[in-house]
Amino acid sequence: MRDLSLTLALGLLVGCSGGAATPPAALPDASSLPPIAAPPGADDPAWQVTLSRTWVLKADGLTAGDREVTVRIAAPADAAEVRAAVDDGPARAALRAPDGSWSATLPVADLAPGAHAVRVAAGASSAVATRPLQVSFAVYVVVSTDWDDTRLTDSYLRRIEQLREHHPGLVYSHFFAPYHYTDPEVGDTREAQIEAWVKAQRDQHGDELGVHIHGWCHFVTAAGVPCRVQPAYAPNDTTGYVTVLAAYTVDEMAAQLRYAVQLFAQHGLGRPTSFRAGGWTADLGTLRALDATGFTVDSSAMRPDRIASWRGYLLYDWNEANWTGISDTSQPYHPSDTDITQGAPARPMRVLEVPDNGILVDYITGPAMVAVYEANAPEGRPVARPTMFQVGFHPPNFSATYQLRMETALSHVDAHLASADRGPAVYARISDLTRVWR
Repeated sequence: MRDLSLTLALGLLVGCSGGAATPPAALPDASSLPPIAAPPGADDPAWQVTLSRTWVLKADGLTAGDREVTVRIAAPADAAEVRAAVDDGPARAALRAPDGSWSATLPVADLAPGAHAVRVAAGASSAVATRPLQVSFAVYVVVSTDWDDTRLTDSYLRRIEQLREHHPGLVYSHFFAPYHYTDPEVGDTREAQIEAWVKAQRDQHGDELGVHIHGWCHFVTAAGVPCRVQPAYAPNDTTGYVTVLAAYTVDEMAAQLRYAVQLFAQHGLGRPTSFRAGGWTADLGTLRALDATGFTVDSSAMRPDRIASWRGYLLYDWNEANWTGISDTSQPYHPSDTDITQGAPARPMRVLEVPDNGILVDYITGPAMVAVYEANAPEGRPVARPTMFQVGFHPPNFSATYQLRMETALSHVDAHLASADRGPAVYARISDLTRVWR
């Protein structure tokens, strides 16, 4: 009824215009129009057809989804009736505007993911023109930052800003350093400068502020937990920085997380909900601590052989044992309470595990990151389910070389952005993914 009422109203409007030909006073209801047959050959060059969008996204809890596509048609002057349809679906009568152009609005929310065709016909003829229409779920692109410390110069911060300037749709998920406030090597002035910069990223650009924890002793002891320097994944370090985080009990880890939340609140950084363990060294106990302290996302899962430069060290061996099975195409999941790498329908954890499937730029080249994107969303084709691709870097060592690698990866993403009608890619904050993977 809504479509018929709109058609009749627009028909009356067009009927009042000057000398242009008008459609019948009462256009047929869409359900009575026959489907439009595929064209027997090439498009008729006398017909110019454009779509309001050529990529349509499906609704998934985070993306609202596209419900309609408008077809705009420049038809020959003698056209008396114009129809449009998607594939073999029901046709809709196009309406003629006073300037002689035609348009029709087609429903697309229920279309299956994949390649479709919008067909335009004159009267009862077969299609005189077709246009491709791609229907896809979103490919969510997460760009995360691991703040191993805040002992960095402004040149590193500037590179982070430049990356955003070159990729305007970019939003960061910062795994920020709560030990910024306990590090004796960070003075009061620098502490205030870094804090102001991080807040600006959140307030001006919508970035997320999550938590990154390496077991720096100055932070661990401030949280009321005895600091451990073993097991360490690299030798000759007594600061706690390279301690395997999973060495801490659930209660000890929960105390560190609560202290991080407290520091964030004291300094106006908001309530963090996402987390990544230093060296990716989280286990089921770490996830239980996250759950107990109100975190909703962990992003410590990774493909172990990506850090091949650590072979011969505990870091490589530990991650290989803990994250076996995580790959370039691993997607968010709620881990089983007995296996951190597997989701289970029976007793899953509430924390969402978001794999670091594109790893950090220290361990992967720009073209290799592009290959990971392509493994998840091949050749710019629609994807049949919501998909996630994540890459990132460490702000304290974000060199010009690493920036170039990220530029390569994100330029490929930008070539497939949904906001530019180029594909299904959507930049997203990591905690927002809980609205998709529930």
